[in-house]
Amino acid sequence: MTSPSASPSSPDLTIVLICRNEEGSIAHCVHEARGFLERNDIQGEVLVVDNASTDRSAQLARDAGARVVSEPRPGYGNAINAGIENARGPFSILGDADGEHDLSSLEPYYEKLQDGYDFVFGNRFSNGIKSGDIPFLWRYVGNAALTSLGKLLYRSPVNDFNCGLRGFKTDSARSLSLRCPGMEAASEMIVKAARKNMRITEVQTTQRPALDPDRASHLRVWRDGWRHLRLLLMLSPRGLYFFPGCLLLAAGALAMLIPITNPVEAGGRFGSYTMLFGSAFAVCAFQMIFFSFLANAFCENIGLTDGSWMERLQSGRFIEGGIAIGLAMVLFGAAGSIWSLFVWSQTGGPDVELRMRVAIPSVTLSIWGMQTIFSSFFLALLGTQGSMRGPTGDKRR
Repeated sequence: MTSPSASPSSPDLTIVLICRNEEGSIAHCVHEARGFLERNDIQGEVLVVDNASTDRSAQLARDAGARVVSEPRPGYGNAINAGIENARGPFSILGDADGEHDLSSLEPYYEKLQDGYDFVFGNRFSNGIKSGDIPFLWRYVGNAALTSLGKLLYRSPVNDFNCGLRGFKTDSARSLSLRCPGMEAASEMIVKAARKNMRITEVQTTQRPALDPDRASHLRVWRDGWRHLRLLLMLSPRGLYFFPGCLLLAAGALAMLIPITNPVEAGGRFGSYTMLFGSAFAVCAFQMIFFSFLANAFCENIGLTDGSWMERLQSGRFIEGGIAIGLAMVLFGAAGSIWSLFVWSQTGGPDVELRMRVAIPSVTLSIWGMQTIFSSFFLALLGTQGSMRGPTGDKRR
């Protein structure tokens, strides 16, 4: 092993500690991590990311034998990125510097990484949580709800999305290109790893009370919870747009069909007003479905998915087909609208219900057509952006 004041230039493992104003616990955490490395005869280093601390955390970490890098931009995600980029080992284990993580018992993480897993996430719930200062809502409701939603949307095997103690192959983490600056980066890592079909597993872990009882928690339950939820929804076009859009479209179509098949004059209860609401639902739903296509294309542009959408867009057939279908919708809708106006001009408009049963679906079809045409052009724009990038993602000159 190296001396306490030095770190090996080519370590096998980097233990990354995220630190912001943790002078009451940072030295203990560094000693605990170094003890794990020495006890298991691992050629490793302890890397402390000083995230805009205003106390003596950085100096205390150096004195304890850690290598310290500075990330002046506040934010958990910014600090994670700095740790990933500065890690020297092929394997890394990420933890917090507040003492809540047991850094002396990292064997399960290291063993799983050596077994070939890209990511190893801790699960605090399978073995209980000993910390008494975690907010009740976040512990039992917030984290469980976010984890359940994440598992549903992304088919992830991770059962604790917000556990800060996690291991990964350093190159695998770098390939994710994490962008979130705040606490939601914890979920972003899981989502992107799942979407890229990386090898993921989890191990039991425990969470202890923070070593410094007077330390103010960096977690803001409602703000950070919302940011996690927002991210999970934004990165799932199907969950946010497509499936809700399909349900709303079915409701709108039903609201328009019932008055046609069972009109008021035949004893039905629903008329043109029902169709009007159905039309509004159908128009919104149709746009939501197109939003899912646009969001899918965008996700592939930033490397979040495999690129199958980009191949379709760049072929041009998908776009040209969408424009042709949109034009047909506009023409049929216009024809129905003209017919309803012609009937009104010829008869003086005695049968309002009859005209509305034709006019409302016709206008709806015309709006669908316009949405299809312009959304197809926007998809073409995203496809063009993707084709301007080389195989490594760099723009072609």
